[in-house]
Amino acid sequence: MTKSVPIPKGTLSKIFDETGYDSNNLSIRETNRLASLISKECGIEFVRMEMGIPNIPTPDIAKEAEKKAIDDGLQGTYPPFDGIPQLKKTGSDFVKAFLDLDVKPEHVIPTCGSLQGGYISQALAGNMHPGKKTILYLDPTFPVTRYQARFLGLESDGIELYDNRGPELVKAIEKRISKGDIGGILWSSPNNPSWSCLTKEELKEIARICDENQILAIEDLAYLGMDFRKDYSVPYSEPYIPSIGKFGTNWITLISASKAFSFPGPRCAIAIISPQLNEQEFEGLKTFCGRSRFSHAFSLGGLYVTTSGASHTAQYALSKMLESAAKGDFNFIDTTRIYGERASHVRKIFLKYGFEQVYDKDMDEPVGDGFYLTMSYPNYDGDHLMLELLKYGISTITLKSTGSNRHEGLRICISFVDSKDIPVLEGRLQKFMENNN
Repeated sequence: MTKSVPIPKGTLSKIFDETGYDSNNLSIRETNRLASLISKECGIEFVRMEMGIPNIPTPDIAKEAEKKAIDDGLQGTYPPFDGIPQLKKTGSDFVKAFLDLDVKPEHVIPTCGSLQGGYISQALAGNMHPGKKTILYLDPTFPVTRYQARFLGLESDGIELYDNRGPELVKAIEKRISKGDIGGILWSSPNNPSWSCLTKEELKEIARICDENQILAIEDLAYLGMDFRKDYSVPYSEPYIPSIGKFGTNWITLISASKAFSFPGPRCAIAIISPQLNEQEFEGLKTFCGRSRFSHAFSLGGLYVTTSGASHTAQYALSKMLESAAKGDFNFIDTTRIYGERASHVRKIFLKYGFEQVYDKDMDEPVGDGFYLTMSYPNYDGDHLMLELLKYGISTITLKSTGSNRHEGLRICISFVDSKDIPVLEGRLQKFMENNN
């Protein structure tokens, strides 16, 4: 056993042989498992930056609300499959307060995390219209969304967002959809992992394209309000969080409780369905899931047949947080601002020791500090760099695995890097640089 870094190359090779993992095609979970095995074998604590896991305590108001729901015995009854009335109402109020969207409670559907909302949305997008079975991603993206499309039997394609912004993004999308096979366009903003954010002008054009071409826009706001370059924390006032919902009619917006509300365990989120889309009917959906009306296809055809709803008691917790935020009693954005502070600190350390930020611009301004960073090192590709950093007790994932065309880079999540990890990270990166001069 060695407690120093770098660990011997033979040790890493031995662990790969034992696990059977492909070093050129590691998933997030496999990387996580490798780090644990290396840690156990060599007696070193890893600086964990491979998994996008929230790391802020859940707000007391959420815990108290769910505890009351449990004390009231609600864990002993099924929830309404399309959500409890309280959450549907507070969800409607919340998106008006922070996104300036006018939706009714019936347009708000709780899901088991945004992943389930995205899964159902992609399933419907690929079956609404004949011949449109391809999901187009604005890359890089969360790798699991592509796995979902594959599991659903759908095709996928991507446009590198960093290389195509503003009018160039519009041109790239219009060129790709001209084949006629795109059923949905999916993106996250802030983007996971580049942390770039779509502008109102870009969203307006994407909405136009989707409306004109019968394409479902799937907007993932997993990191809601976490573009800390602007203050979105005051309800019912400018600036509002940019959303596709302000500009189009053919959209679904997904809002997760995991990061923005530090509430990941219960897997609770809401999907906001465009009021105009909600009542539309599609023969393709009737063939696919027995329900032609979009809202019914989502809730009965998708949600009901997969999980029959979201956690009953957790819905009360999320409802309380949304209600308190909309009333101005709970500043959920200030709570998450620590992620931006950590990212700023970690970014400076990586740059100090010879690394380069892959995605460093958001159009014509520096990219914000948030949940993720993207880094590369001269003369390394992403696969080699990720494996090399494992030998130094630092776990990351490659940008290639996110659909990025920047294969030299890594995605770095900063959520678990706290004050005690900073000197450890700095010491290991310094040693890495010394050994690579």
